[in-house]
Amino acid sequence: MREAIKSLESLRLISVRPKIGAVVLEPSPVALINADYLSTSAFMQQADSLIEFRKVLELGLVALAAEKATETDWAAMRKVLAEQEAALRMDRSSAHADLLFHEAVGKANIRFHKAVAAATRNPLASMVLQAISEPLFEVSRRTNEMPGVPEAGLRQHWAIYRAIRENNPEKARHAMRLHLEAAERNAHILESKELAAAQPPPSPSTVVTSAHKNNEESH
Repeated sequence: MREAIKSLESLRLISVRPKIGAVVLEPSPVALINADYLSTSAFMQQADSLIEFRKVLELGLVALAAEKATETDWAAMRKVLAEQEAALRMDRSSAHADLLFHEAVGKANIRFHKAVAAATRNPLASMVLQAISEPLFEVSRRTNEMPGVPEAGLRQHWAIYRAIRENNPEKARHAMRLHLEAAERNAHILESKELAAAQPPPSPSTVVTSAHKNNEESH
């Protein structure tokens, strides 16, 4: 519970006040996405908080969806999955086309998770998913730039859908857990790459000194 509250506070959905407790804040995309968020360190802090909160939230939602989903909900999920498949077939031969591809994939990803939330018949579930949709889209967009990630995400969504379609809460929780763990790994791989790219190259004097030292040690 403490971790969930910390995650909600980090996402600026609640404010914890002494002697009062947790107060729900007005969901605001401006509060959730700001200039600091776009830096690597802040991005990862937000991504970690987001994934941590999603584990608390979506593992419960997907199990509930597996119990309550109807044919209408299954059809809504299949429609989003078809949109995601169509997005993966988009042309990516130019920078603009590639940008449109990532935008389409990211939006389809969010729509699928919203469809799962809607299948729970709990209006609060849809409200919370809407509140975190902006940072969720940003994390999805950036990690989907990594090779193979969009295709893997689609396969994971199909596994979640099939478990919901089978009315199997435990299988649905397992499929969602694997999906969120993959999202967490991808975010940290992206962090490592961006941090490595941000490191300045060694100066020529450093390279020469290092080579000279290694040469002396070999003798």
